[in-house]
Amino acid sequence: MRLKRLDLTRYGKFTDHHVDFGEPVAGAPDLHIVYGPNEAGKSTLFAAWLDLLYGIGMQSPFNFLHPYSSMRIGGALEFSGGAREFARIKRPQNSLLDAHDQAIGENAILGELGGIDREAYRTMFSLDDDSLEEGGESILKARGDLGQLLFSGSSGLADLSRKIADLHSEADGFYKSHARSGQLHDLQKELDRLKQERAQIDTQASKYAELSEAAKRAKARHDETTVRRGQSQARKDEIQRLLNARPRLAKLRSLREQLAPLEGLPDAPAGWAETLPTLREEEIKLETQIAANADEVERSTSAVEAIGVDQVGLSLAGKLDDADSLRARYLTAEKDVPDRRQKLHDLDHAIAFQLRQIEREGEANPGSLILPASTVERLRELIESRSGIETAVSQAEEEWTEARHRLQATEDKLADAADPSSPAGDRGNLLENLKLALAALRQSDHAARRRLADRAYLEGRSALDDCLAALVPWHGDEDQLVAMIVPALETIQRWKTAWDASQKRVDQHHGEMARLQSECVRLSAQRDATTSVTGLVTDQDAVAIRAERDHAWAEHRSRLDATSADRFEDVLRRDDGVVAQRFGHMVELAQLHETSRALKIAQSDFARAEELHAQSLADSETLAREIAKAISELSPLLPSDWTLPQIEGWLARRDKALEARASVRTAERDLQQAQDDATVLGQRLTATLRTLNIPVAADADETSLIAAAQASVDSEAEYRRHQQTLEERQRDAAARKRAFERAETGKQQWDAAWKEIGGACWLGESGAMPSIAAVRGILAVTSELASTLKERTMLADRIAKMEKDQREFQDFVISLADAAGIAQADASAVMDLLRQIEERARKADADRTRKTEEMERLEAARAISRELAEQKVVHDRRKQEMTSYFGVVTLAEVATKLGQIVLRNSAQRELAEVAQEILTALRSTSLAEAEAMLDSADQAALGTELAEITAQAETLEQEWRDSYATYKDAEKQIDAIGGDASVAEIEEKRRTILVEIEERARRYMRLRAGAMVTERALRLYREQHRSSMMAHASEALRVISRGAYTQLTTQPDKDSEVLVAIAADKGSKLVTEMSKGTRFQLYLALRVAGYFEFAKTRSPVPFIADDIMETFDDFRAEEAFRLFSQMAEAGQVIYLTHHRHLCEIAREVCPTVKVHDLSGLVTPERETA
Repeated sequence: MRLKRLDLTRYGKFTDHHVDFGEPVAGAPDLHIVYGPNEAGKSTLFAAWLDLLYGIGMQSPFNFLHPYSSMRIGGALEFSGGAREFARIKRPQNSLLDAHDQAIGENAILGELGGIDREAYRTMFSLDDDSLEEGGESILKARGDLGQLLFSGSSGLADLSRKIADLHSEADGFYKSHARSGQLHDLQKELDRLKQERAQIDTQASKYAELSEAAKRAKARHDETTVRRGQSQARKDEIQRLLNARPRLAKLRSLREQLAPLEGLPDAPAGWAETLPTLREEEIKLETQIAANADEVERSTSAVEAIGVDQVGLSLAGKLDDADSLRARYLTAEKDVPDRRQKLHDLDHAIAFQLRQIEREGEANPGSLILPASTVERLRELIESRSGIETAVSQAEEEWTEARHRLQATEDKLADAADPSSPAGDRGNLLENLKLALAALRQSDHAARRRLADRAYLEGRSALDDCLAALVPWHGDEDQLVAMIVPALETIQRWKTAWDASQKRVDQHHGEMARLQSECVRLSAQRDATTSVTGLVTDQDAVAIRAERDHAWAEHRSRLDATSADRFEDVLRRDDGVVAQRFGHMVELAQLHETSRALKIAQSDFARAEELHAQSLADSETLAREIAKAISELSPLLPSDWTLPQIEGWLARRDKALEARASVRTAERDLQQAQDDATVLGQRLTATLRTLNIPVAADADETSLIAAAQASVDSEAEYRRHQQTLEERQRDAAARKRAFERAETGKQQWDAAWKEIGGACWLGESGAMPSIAAVRGILAVTSELASTLKERTMLADRIAKMEKDQREFQDFVISLADAAGIAQADASAVMDLLRQIEERARKADADRTRKTEEMERLEAARAISRELAEQKVVHDRRKQEMTSYFGVVTLAEVATKLGQIVLRNSAQRELAEVAQEILTALRSTSLAEAEAMLDSADQAALGTELAEITAQAETLEQEWRDSYATYKDAEKQIDAIGGDASVAEIEEKRRTILVEIEERARRYMRLRAGAMVTERALRLYREQHRSSMMAHASEALRVISRGAYTQLTTQPDKDSEVLVAIAADKGSKLVTEMSKGTRFQLYLALRVAGYFEFAKTRSPVPFIADDIMETFDDFRAEEAFRLFSQMAEAGQVIYLTHHRHLCEIAREVCPTVKVHDLSGLVTPERETA
């Protein structure tokens, strides 16, 4: 596998970024360095590679710019079968996409990785500081594939060792020397148990037969007892129901007496019972609220009339709003004026000192020394521009000289260049036409459309063939398919509806037949059971016996002899017996009549159900014939017995075939259109080339035409570039000359301006302008002097304003006191006077506020009075409705009526329940009949009969239990001895156990022998292959450490082995004794050795490392890149770093290394990686 291109479409900080690793160079190492400073995205690229192979995790730290729903990475991977495009999106399932954004299985990549999972790949072939160290520790502890590869000789042998241990465990589970448990021991114990059981069971056949006969007799006696016990219990239940129903009859009649006086009550409207308590509460609440609110109105009225307001005080309160700012300024001035006067004196001393600094001591008007801002800025501008002007003159002179040299070189180069002959006639237009024709051919999408149309045609043709093949048993071409007469969708839907309804009726009638047949069988069995248990004869039999009796009587009357008399007596006795028997079992006789009637009805319903079932089958067959006819019209090749789902499925496949046919036709049209466009553009370009006398072969292809046209355009452009360069050099030389002249003029102008500005101010009073340094110092002092003068002026103005504020405040307070009629005092007591005025104003405002609040309370109370009056009207209306309905006056009387209605309804419900209980107990449908039955029943006689039955029941119950116990004891004796079959069963079990012992013993021998042979072969294999892995690791460590360590070996440590490094001085060192840098070099050496071992037997995969040489010095980094270069000869190696010097080291070691620079991707955002 090889990574050709990695697409960071929307991942981490990246958007539509691609890292192209290109094609490998034959014979050169496939080594790549990805360089980028911190925050450039190297770690993001490192994580993206693993996410592309194995999927983006449930929680990803790279969604800070793009949300989960839009994250996407992709790339081009080269496999042994060719390059393939893949993309990966953030999705729990089906996240791997192909070049057409269709979801594909994970095996498309995992199969090429040889089944390596994410953690194993990260440990072996995707390294950063963490995985390098953690994976190295895992290898040294013989964990994982590389650990097993180092200590066991080959990946996967750890699983083989565990399987051998499992074989030993399985064998020991069957038999282990000197063990007291195991499968063999358990099977031997089972054999001993069966031997003892057989010795106990050895009875004679005669004993078995004797016990069987006794069991049959006990069973017959038990059945007889069961019948008599059931008859007794039935009569007892009947008497008990009569006795239990008599108290309910008394209750029934008592409830009727209670309901008699309540029958005239009307039914209360719905909700009155729930509304009445609330209505009564509202009545009391309204009366209480109306009285309380009237008291509140009276109290508020008195309070408003009792409060007086001082209007003069209120007018003072409005004027006092202006006193706050005046008072604040008065107090501030009283505190600050002395300090400000002292500061004014200090500023006068500072001004005198600054005048001495500029040699103008005693100046009467210091302000005249302050230069205007324009003059100061002009002086500073001139001072600052002086050095720039001098530099500009020098630089302009140098650039002018260089421009003359470049111009001369360009003229020489143009003289050497071949000047193409000037185009004849309109050659310039022809060249422009050539460019247009070439651009049109290049920009045309006919090639892409041709490829797409060709691909669509092949895919559509393949899909059409597949669809036609899926239409078996029909076969033919697509034109025949189009010409078919297809039933309409409405017809098919009508068939489906009719078929479902027909089948539903068939199933319904069939189920009804089965139900009625079962019901007939049940009723017949019930009738026979009633007849057999009670000995009753049916009505038909009774009529026959009565007819026989009448015939015997007639015969006896005609003969009057002893024979006829005996026969008549015999028949008469039989008839009397039948009558007596039927009279004694009236309940059973009624049940027999009911069962016979139900049986007749069930038999009649069954016959009707058979007719309906036959009719439904006929309707289904008619519909099936209609469908078969439609199928034959559709195509004679289709089976006429197809079901509707089969027809719908075939028509759906036909629709897909027609869709595929349409796609093929569209692709053919697109392909022809693309070919026509290519022909037109090629002919246009050929004609343009020939007008320029450029030879073009008649069979030239598109590539040749583009090359010839481009060569002509390039030749013309080359000469024009030379001419443009000459013109640019000439313009540049002239511009440089003008710049030099402007610089000289600027210098002269500066000197004139310096003299001019000095004569316009006091600096030039002496006739000579001071130097630039002296002027710079004077400007600094005059700037401070101006600031000091400004501060003095502002301070004096502030003192005057503060004194004015004090006077204004005193005048304001005195005017307020005059308006309030307060005696005046001197100016020093102005604050006391203001406090008296404020107190009077506060009191007036408080009185006004209290009066306003009381007036608001009064208005609120009046509003409540109006609202309560409205509520009282509504309440009285509702009360009137209830009282008038019941013809009473108060709500209490309404509550009484509602209570009587509740009592009546409850009694009616209880009456219905008692009546139903009586009907249920007597199993009657008429309450009148049930009452008559209870009134006619003799309770004393029933009690006597119940006592007799109860006494007989105890005897019957004991007899039934004894017969059941005798029967079960006989069965247990038979089961205990088991008969002759028990011995055979025991023998069969014994033989089965012996066979099982034999089979398990054979497997035990195979397990032991196989494990022994495999262990010996595994030891030989490990010894053979350990040296290869260890040799590679030793060599890699020797190279990285530059000979400091020469060999790696192992030594036993308890139940495992540990790695030992042999130094150049023959000393040995355990890994735990090495420095961190040396350990990291060892971990890398182990990965390098493992990579070569894997490459021996598998297709190599990309090896990627992220700045794992932080602890390496430059020399060891160089050796590490040497190893990477060797690895890159077997497979692709990618190293990510933010150290630029490592790129130079890599180039020195491997000149063909490819460096990919991410420097342009650095943003202020911090990369999450």
